[in-house]
Amino acid sequence: MTHWKRAATFTAAAIIATFGLLAGPTAIGSAAPSELPIQQVAAPTTGQLRANLATAVDISLPRSVRGAALEAGEAGLGQVDTVAGLLAAAPPSFRWDITGPVNVNGDTATATLFTATDGYDPWTTQLTWREIDGQWKLSREGQCALGQFLALPC
Repeated sequence: MTHWKRAATFTAAAIIATFGLLAGPTAIGSAAPSELPIQQVAAPTTGQLRANLATAVDISLPRSVRGAALEAGEAGLGQVDTVAGLLAAAPPSFRWDITGPVNVNGDTATATLFTATDGYDPWTTQLTWREIDGQWKLSREGQCALGQFLALPC
């Protein structure tokens, strides 16, 4: 074997050994957390989103429970308390609902808040929720949309 063939063979063996160690099963197996399957939460139903909003505005519930329904947590309850006060003062015929379709894009879901009072045209606005730790919570953007809908500051 010529000197150049020996050198090429040695170089090839060195490259294979090096890349074999770096890219072998041990290296890939220990450096592959990004290859783990991503757990995705199921898209919420209108009923789940309705229950979430109802929890947030129910002032008879503990603040910790109500705050858990919000992306902002208990810090977001100031505005929600104002919304709850307006709901309590609304005429008896006032009603609201969350209607579909529910659209999901990654960790964000949108649905329509439908409100109506007898004698007036219904109003609608889009609200958003964010999936956090497996739970859908009214997002900060959703709270702002709700506030703007009711002429409240964000």
